[in-house]
Amino acid sequence: MTDHDPNINSATLKELKGGSSRAFKAIFDAYGKKIHRFSLAYLKNEQEAEEIVQEVFLKIWKVRGDLQPDRSFDSFIFTMAKNAILNTIRKAKNEQLYVSYAKLHPGRDILLDDELDFAELERAYKKAIEELSPQRKKIFILSRERILTNAEISNQLGISIKTVENQMTTSIAQIRKSLMSMGFSGLIFFDLFH
Repeated sequence: MTDHDPNINSATLKELKGGSSRAFKAIFDAYGKKIHRFSLAYLKNEQEAEEIVQEVFLKIWKVRGDLQPDRSFDSFIFTMAKNAILNTIRKAKNEQLYVSYAKLHPGRDILLDDELDFAELERAYKKAIEELSPQRKKIFILSRERILTNAEISNQLGISIKTVENQMTTSIAQIRKSLMSMGFSGLIFFDLFH
């Protein structure tokens, strides 16, 4: 599996395992805003979003000695973020947040999403990419996996920047819709790793 964040590799994780504050900052810089943005968008509460970020990174620091640098860090941090957000929802089960989610997903118990694992979601994500039209798939891969700018993609494919932007917007919406069918975990996966 390729790293979703090219800046976080096994060397960085080995440094973190050894107690490197530089490596910890690199990981925080790579994932902190993503976790905060998703938490805030879903929970609509700045304090809770900040608490989730703090909880996730405090736990990373506490268990750094047990990290396995050759295993997927994406999977590790995804699981922690998912559990932290689910725990917040559990606490609010009888409040408006739970009611709102229940209306969006009738007949579905959000707590069952604990059973979904990272590998299953990653397979669904890759399948959703494969289902894009050939042009959209090419643009999406150049943007997300090769990390090219819209201008670079435009030059490489001989299409306008506006076309690149439109195709990316459509691709993201299509992939997000596909992952949303997997429930809460699918939303977290998409927002943290797309």
